[in-house]
Amino acid sequence: VFFAVMMGSMALGQAGPQFAVLGTAMGAAGSLYQIIDREPEIDSYSQEGVRPSTLTGKLTISNLKFTYPTRPDVPILKGVSFEANPGETIALVGPSGCGKSTIVQLLLRYYNPDEGKITIDDVEIDKINIEFLRNYVGVVSQEPMLFNTTIEQNIRYGRENVTDAKITAALRKANAYNFVQSFPDGIYTNVGDRGTQMSGGQKQRIAIARALVRDPKILLLDEATSALDAESEHVVQQALENASKGRTTIVVAHRLSTIRNADRIIAIKDGEVAEVGTHDELMARKGLYRELVNAQVFVDVDGDGKEAGARQGTPPFLRSKSPSNTSADFMGLGSQLSTSDDKREKNAANKSVKAVKDLERLKKELEEEGAVRANLIKIFRYARPEWPFIIIAVLSSIVQGCVFPAFSLFFTQIIDVFSKRPGDPSLKSDGHFWALMFLLLGVIQAISMLLQCFFFGMSAERLTMRLRSKIFNNVMRMDATYFDMPRHSPGKITTRLATDAPNVKSALDYRFGAVFSSLVSVGCGIGIAFYSGWQMALLAISIFPLGAAGRAIQMRFMSGRATADAKEMENSGKIAMEAIEHIRTVQALTLERRLHAEFCHHLDGPHETNRRKALLQGVSYGFACSIFYFLYASCFRFGAWLIVHGYLGPMNVLRVELAISFTAGSLGFASSYFPEYIKATFAAGLIFHMLEEKPRIDGMSNNGKKPKITGAVKLDQVYFNYPERPDVPILQGLNIKVEPGETLALVGPSGCGKSTVISLLERFYDALDGSVEVDGNDLREMNPTHLRAHIALVSQEPILFDRSIRDNILYGLPPGSVSEAEVHEVAQRANIHKFVMELPEGYNTRAGEKGVQLSGGQKQRIAIARALIRNPKILLLDEATSALDTESEK
Repeated sequence: VFFAVMMGSMALGQAGPQFAVLGTAMGAAGSLYQIIDREPEIDSYSQEGVRPSTLTGKLTISNLKFTYPTRPDVPILKGVSFEANPGETIALVGPSGCGKSTIVQLLLRYYNPDEGKITIDDVEIDKINIEFLRNYVGVVSQEPMLFNTTIEQNIRYGRENVTDAKITAALRKANAYNFVQSFPDGIYTNVGDRGTQMSGGQKQRIAIARALVRDPKILLLDEATSALDAESEHVVQQALENASKGRTTIVVAHRLSTIRNADRIIAIKDGEVAEVGTHDELMARKGLYRELVNAQVFVDVDGDGKEAGARQGTPPFLRSKSPSNTSADFMGLGSQLSTSDDKREKNAANKSVKAVKDLERLKKELEEEGAVRANLIKIFRYARPEWPFIIIAVLSSIVQGCVFPAFSLFFTQIIDVFSKRPGDPSLKSDGHFWALMFLLLGVIQAISMLLQCFFFGMSAERLTMRLRSKIFNNVMRMDATYFDMPRHSPGKITTRLATDAPNVKSALDYRFGAVFSSLVSVGCGIGIAFYSGWQMALLAISIFPLGAAGRAIQMRFMSGRATADAKEMENSGKIAMEAIEHIRTVQALTLERRLHAEFCHHLDGPHETNRRKALLQGVSYGFACSIFYFLYASCFRFGAWLIVHGYLGPMNVLRVELAISFTAGSLGFASSYFPEYIKATFAAGLIFHMLEEKPRIDGMSNNGKKPKITGAVKLDQVYFNYPERPDVPILQGLNIKVEPGETLALVGPSGCGKSTVISLLERFYDALDGSVEVDGNDLREMNPTHLRAHIALVSQEPILFDRSIRDNILYGLPPGSVSEAEVHEVAQRANIHKFVMELPEGYNTRAGEKGVQLSGGQKQRIAIARALIRNPKILLLDEATSALDTESEK
């Protein structure tokens, strides 16, 4: 009875720690199954719907009404109706937020309208197969999205089986062929994460080429030339007009000079059609369209504001187009570029970003970085603040480790007591004594286990929290060069924070305590065994290496696969993040299945490893468990021989056997530690590598001068190349001088260095030669935080945070330093106050992730208000009005 209860209790004890793992799995499964079980209103994978044998492109929109699901109280479209015959070009114009881009999104079925219907060739689009529909619609959006792969692959995402000749034709039509061919790797150049290795104009032209290879029946141009300089814009506009011949084209435009040749122009205001007609008809009508045209006083001659070196992570916003009447076949080479065009493209290409990291080199670098493993000593060195807790936990583990050896001694004594004759007077007293010893042992084990788990657990969680904080803090200190490197993409940094930091704690949580306790148990058990009978002790110890061999094989296998698995998981995570971030581009290009296949491909390796690992773990665990029975058989047989020959007494034989078997059994509790330890050391190597990286320009440093700033700016013989492209000169002896209160305009073709000047003034980078000065102080000698506190930047690509509009305007300012009246004042100056006040929640309205709840113009105006409220001494405007409608821009 005693043995049955004891062994059953030990089995339950071994199962106990696994309940924590099961609880974690159940919690994670709930979130996963919620996503898996969700039925989308518009299923991109659906095979339902008609697939017309031919499509001509006749488009009809009838009484279209729509509100975004996240803002049901704000109507966007209020009954829009119009028709577009095959081959017609329809232009949609109107103020920012009037619903132009919303119509494009409804045509692509990102959403379903609340009321009304959209038909293509008299078939409602919700009756057409969703994949079929999107395959016959080409879109060049307001914000071009490129994937982190080669130029060729980005274009093939438009149509997978497109020929090389058609790719070349599309590049020529998009005015991109020359600059692409100037790259060392040509069309196989990697565009970088979110296309950061390309300038804004280059990204937009590649996106146009991607749309052209689809040979769509309906072409949607949502400010398709928004990021191009004036010269490129004119040529690309010609290409787009060539492409629109013979297909229905919907053009969304803020700048109206680009759409005067449209077959019909539809002016939209407040979600309703205000006017319809040709350019001449609407100008004669003297209504909304004429007001918009007359408001455009200045000719749009500035460039895209982005040169080859610009490092922006988000896509460019709305820019203008230029008219052209040139026509050509859609998949032909189009009109030949003039000699001046070729020369300009060649000069621009010389300043373009060349591919620094192709796919193979990226994989190699990831493997090299992932192969660096930390050890337990280094992990404990980072856990120095937790040493007091760890010491308490270790002492508790020592006490816990002595429990099993003590148990073996107590158990031998109780058997010795039970072997006495029933009438022996010491039987009762000795029985009570050793029963109390067992009770005391149970109390000691409970207290030591509690202290061990609590303090190791607390230490592990504190270490995880501190590592996350240190990683994020160190990332925030980094300069722009750090983020230019492909291995520091947002997805990889997020993985370090979300996944790798918690993995490190596995090296010193309760499982480490189990290992420590096991070592103490084994040490004490071996000592008792040698003291009681060295002959049997030698036999028992000789069997131990068999169990260790099984564990060593498992650890070697897991260690060898850890780096490869982590690389594959990182690549799959990168694909997932890129697909989710660019989900509208993915849907428009019908890439869902293709990206899913790539994602699964990267999971195949880890899956196969885990399958084999499960088999190996089962074999090694079963072998380790069977060792104890080999031990029992050997010890009982040899013990009987020792007793028969008088070398040992029965109690000593039993004491040795129990000391070895009970203490060796404690190793089973520690078995779960070693797989997690491999993962922890690998994750720690990656994290410690990040923490040891030092920025060239420390954005959070307190060092440097903090002079009074009035706003005088001087660039003296400035030379600059981007660190990732040292052989591509950007600035070559630039001299600029601006006095306080003066306004300086920088113009020039794409890639000439305009935005680079802004990057140097913000000290995102340092000049290679020459000096950049503010009020006579070299920026390299000034404190970066102090400098940036007196500079406000409104970029071509405004970044909003997932906070309220008020928080976005006040972002970066000390709490309580600005009154509500001042917020309203700068919003009025930015022409956004009226719009905000019309929202149900006013300034408390959340902008959404990256400002997705707002139009491009609305985001830009909030960014302008954010700059104005800082009352900067130096105001930097990098295409600040690129996404604004005419009224707001003026």
